[in-house]
Amino acid sequence: TLKKLYLYDDEHKGELITTLQMYLRNNQSIKKTAGAMFVHYRTISYRMEKIKEITGINFDNGNEVLAVSNGLIIYKMLKEIE
Repeated sequence: TLKKLYLYDDEHKGELITTLQMYLRNNQSIKKTAGAMFVHYRTISYRMEKIKEITGINFDNGNEVLAVSNGLIIYKMLKEIE
């Protein structure tokens, strides 16, 4: 699921992974994420819709959110090893 998102970000020079990380860090609050990233609320809303479209993540499913959070942590750890 996350691999698609990483590939999309690489291809489009996007910030979807960063947005997803901040969104999860801010308890899935679009408003708090927008404030933390210094962007408009609608920008985060658009990015989250794009993330859902690319990955199919259901943010209402706690198990999926946990799996995505763990995936982001593991990816970051692997990237640091390289």
